[in-house]
Amino acid sequence: MKAKVNKSTILVLTDFSSSARNAADYALQLAEKFNGDLLLFHSYFIPTSVYDSWPSKDYPAILQKSLDRLQDEAKRLENLLSRQGSTFLPHIDYVTEGGTVAENVMELVKQNPGIMMVVMGGYKAHNNDDFLFGTAISEVLGKAKCPAVVVPECEFAAI
Repeated sequence: MKAKVNKSTILVLTDFSSSARNAADYALQLAEKFNGDLLLFHSYFIPTSVYDSWPSKDYPAILQKSLDRLQDEAKRLENLLSRQGSTFLPHIDYVTEGGTVAENVMELVKQNPGIMMVVMGGYKAHNNDDFLFGTAISEVLGKAKCPAVVVPECEFAAI
């Protein structure tokens, strides 16, 4: 999990969904307000039992796909800044790691004291409109050693 992390870096969790893109857009605005940088992070699944195991030869392909998608997201955010004519240009880096989201976030925050907050997209459950937090989100909120912001699925106004 090597990444360039400066002071005032916002860790942006992504699963490449529309909710995660919305959260990344929000984090970009926060970075501008705090004059900070962004670190995009994707945690990919690594099987832990015989029942859900994949051939180990597939891991390099999974890792590369995650890196490619993170690079695309970083470019999307940079293009968003240029289209808006922003004079603020944060450093946008990305990193991916296999395993659980919460454990990976804890390790990233521990290794990088410049991470000032975690931003992630929230999801509504399909059966209960009032339920916003999935298991991974709840774990991150409970384990992160820095402030965590959950951005709802709906679009937001500029902050």
